[in-house]
Amino acid sequence: MSYRFDLLGKELDLAILARRPALRFALDGHSVTAEERPAESGAFALDIDGRRVTGWRLVVGDDIYLRIEGRNLHLRRQQEGGDTGGANAGGNDILAEMPGTVISLHAAVGQAVAEGDKLLVIESMKLQMSITAHRAGRIAKVHVAENATFDRGAALISFAKDEGGAP
Repeated sequence: MSYRFDLLGKELDLAILARRPALRFALDGHSVTAEERPAESGAFALDIDGRRVTGWRLVVGDDIYLRIEGRNLHLRRQQEGGDTGGANAGGNDILAEMPGTVISLHAAVGQAVAEGDKLLVIESMKLQMSITAHRAGRIAKVHVAENATFDRGAALISFAKDEGGAP
């Protein structure tokens, strides 16, 4: 599986080379070995080439938000061939991967959205992030309100079922 993300204005490619016995990945062509250490949900600790790195992760559909050593990173999963994919690709619901609070809503029932449009801003583990539409469509239901808290697995936004194309 490969990922593409922007780090301080530079677009980088990350490809997972092996998961066992230790995670090995290529970051812009440089091979890195990392061993994950168990931590509480959402938190992680990695030994990267002998150096300990800690951080937080939040996965929402095909978007992966990381906070590592005071820096925020946003990654988007890509399947081979460059198409985005994953558990939520083409699905109708955006589910919370971690508990959090809704900071602001940018979507309403009946609203047509394009892939990448901002739907809401949430805060989870002291990290604020924008949740974007993983596909084009029409909003069928907004399950949360501003300042509302939600649990892991809670539905945040539901898309109307595809009815043959554009919103």
